[in-house]
Amino acid sequence: MHVLWMFGEQGFHLGGMIMDDRLEQLRAEFEETSRRTAELKVELDLAQGKVPREGVPHYMLIEEAAHEVGQMVSRMAQEIHMNELAARQVSVAHCPSCGSRCDLVPKKRGITSGDGPVELQELKGHCSVCRRDFFPDAGSVGI
Repeated sequence: MHVLWMFGEQGFHLGGMIMDDRLEQLRAEFEETSRRTAELKVELDLAQGKVPREGVPHYMLIEEAAHEVGQMVSRMAQEIHMNELAARQVSVAHCPSCGSRCDLVPKKRGITSGDGPVELQELKGHCSVCRRDFFPDAGSVGI
């Protein structure tokens, strides 16, 4: 496999992706905010009494608290990814029954992911000829 590196005005490019200071900046910001999120979770657990302030708690309590944070971040990331995906899709589709051109509007729908409930946004069409709603190509995004 050959990798082609090019240098342009905005930095190094690899396969159309800019490899510059922005990527490193995003990684650093992610690490910093993740650390702060973990610190807040510890403070919250201590304040709520989920983890005792005195003595040595069973490690399982600490691990469960950490998993709660991971699952919460996972659900948030899923929602953001799916909302951005819906925003990038076309805003019209043909009715699967009669072929009429229909506008698509965003609609929220709840699903249960491996990390818990997630509210996703998907596009819904309404055919005034058939008088029915449809959800175009939802399978293409893996739902």
